[in-house]
Amino acid sequence: MNRPLVIFLSVILFCFSMAAKEAESSNAPTERTPHKAVSLDWTKPIPVPSPLTVSVSVKGGQPAQDPNGFGVQGKGSNRVDPGEALALRFQQDVMIDSIQLDAGKEGKIGGYLKIGNKTQNIIKTDRGSKGRGNSVVSLVGLGFLKRGDMLILDPSPLTPKSPSGSWKLVGLTARPFPQE
Repeated sequence: MNRPLVIFLSVILFCFSMAAKEAESSNAPTERTPHKAVSLDWTKPIPVPSPLTVSVSVKGGQPAQDPNGFGVQGKGSNRVDPGEALALRFQQDVMIDSIQLDAGKEGKIGGYLKIGNKTQNIIKTDRGSKGRGNSVVSLVGLGFLKRGDMLILDPSPLTPKSPSGSWKLVGLTARPFPQE
């Protein structure tokens, strides 16, 4: 092999090695692994202290928690109806594994959720979970939510062709990341 080429490649390799060591020793973010999953059953009072600190804000009325789940006491029902919404904020970074919504006998599944800056429709996919008949939908693999950012659950349609909803939050499973 040509001696100048070997020297050139050695210099490049040395530069990459130095850059890698500098990145390791700097305050660059490192890959973190979340803790075990924590499931919150919103049909029961959340235990104090909770294994996961979450604050909930409601739009359109007062919070309503009962054996059927968590909703908003506002437009004639204790479900979350169009014009109402739930906003959840966590005290640490979390990976949202799943959310369960229950429409009950008189409600329906629809609306949208926003996790950080990602928005998606709430649609009927996994009906009948948790032994609650055909009224529960599970939304799974929702993704990462940074500390302080909001998870918004809104039964209003996302687009004119999207269905609206009327439901209660009955379950949420998240894996908290270690705090830095």
